Amino acid sequence: MSPHPSENRRILVVDDNEDIHDDFRRILAPRGDTSDLDELEAALLGGTSTATPRPPTFELTSAHQGSEALAKVQKALADGSPYALAFIDVRMPPGWDGVETLARIWQEDPRLQAVICSAYSDYSWEAMSARFGRTDRLLVLKKPFDPLEVRQMACALVDKWNHLARPSAPTSLALLPLSEDVVLLPLLGQVDPERLRQVREALVMGLSSRRARFAILDVTGVPGLGSELAEGLIGAARAVSLAGAELVLTGVGPEFVRALALLGGDLGGVKTHSTLQSGVAFALEKPR
Repeated sequence: MSPHPSENRRILVVDDNEDIHDDFRRILAPRGDTSDLDELEAALLGGTSTATPRPPTFELTSAHQGSEALAKVQKALADGSPYALAFIDVRMPPGWDGVETLARIWQEDPRLQAVICSAYSDYSWEAMSARFGRTDRLLVLKKPFDPLEVRQMACALVDKWNHLARPSAPTSLALLPLSEDVVLLPLLGQVDPERLRQVREALVMGLSSRRARFAILDVTGVPGLGSELAEGLIGAARAVSLAGAELVLTGVGPEFVRALALLGGDLGGVKTHSTLQSGVAFALEKPR
């Protein structure tokens, strides 16, 4: 069955070995004749090469170091086209290893599904569980891997991402234009990681269709401004900045600002105001 045109088929492959990138392209994004892929699978699994129907192909992006992967994830979020899945090698000298890379990426995009590619002598599952906790977003692919296992993981995790991305109920996350330069996004009710992702996506997509200089995010209606919201707002601030605008955060007190600082979040030029009224006045009166 062919994927729906609107489905996200974007996969990020992170490995310092260019040959591995070539293998993933042959397995997940073959072009035209698939005889090379059939022969690769036959060589790894045994038997003879036979032409078989291929599963849906994917859109692959390559990164060769963890820092490069993080930058590409940030740009994808800013462009409103996030990755559904990342295959990440556990060893990528001289930079971050795969576990550190994934930890940093998940700070930016907690919805990303991930596969850590690991040899038996690398990180144990217990060590990864200690780092990430219990999560259903992570699988481990042992080396040497075979094409069938790679395809199964890609199909299952990309389908999972798209299933979770489908809204189960209407959400009120449309940006409200206050002027040519200012838009407002009021946030109401309980906040969880999925809600925070929707907030960031709404900000990026809304700003990309306008030329607004300021995005006001009002959290007056959010009960319990805790660390989870603080971490999400750090990501929102980065996304808004990459979209070429400034974030104005309203409805927060000094305690919440201190909580942001304790998390080590770099809010840069983000302005915070205790009331929506003062935040709107600041943005509307700011000269070009």
